[in-house]
Amino acid sequence: MDNLTRILRVRDAEIWAYEFLDNKDIIVYFSITDLNRKATIHDNPLATQEELDERNNYISMDVHSHLDLKKTLAEDIFDDFITNISALVEHMHDFHNAHVFIHMHVHDKIELTDFQLEKDEEMHGDEKEQLYTFKRLWIQQACFQLVEQQLNRKITDMSNSRFCQDLK
Repeated sequence: MDNLTRILRVRDAEIWAYEFLDNKDIIVYFSITDLNRKATIHDNPLATQEELDERNNYISMDVHSHLDLKKTLAEDIFDDFITNISALVEHMHDFHNAHVFIHMHVHDKIELTDFQLEKDEEMHGDEKEQLYTFKRLWIQQACFQLVEQQLNRKITDMSNSRFCQDLK
């Protein structure tokens, strides 16, 4: 079993942290964003126009990690991961009229120019712990920024009222 923690819930988006309990070194954040529009070929180049025309909404699931999860995880573990996060969308109010595409974002080249090692290891941890924390926060920030870009609003300006998976 893995651990899912919802970090943010606003009107049209949720951001989650995903923790593999057997490998806590893997950093994963993902977002579920209701874009309130039809999906396009740009959203999923593999979809046909006919497939895109049959549904009125597009929900984007964006997975952020420092590793290529499909290459790093065993196939059954990766499949379980996809199943677990997909289950969150399947219970949404308007799921049956929506296209859901999962996009993987690998942040394996994290810019370390902003990383500064703190000398007090008792307070901040050793170099490995500090680097892990920096990477985790970098990936979390990338996830938040993508949601803001998709919704064309800053998270601080978004309502925390009902998200589409809530019952009406």
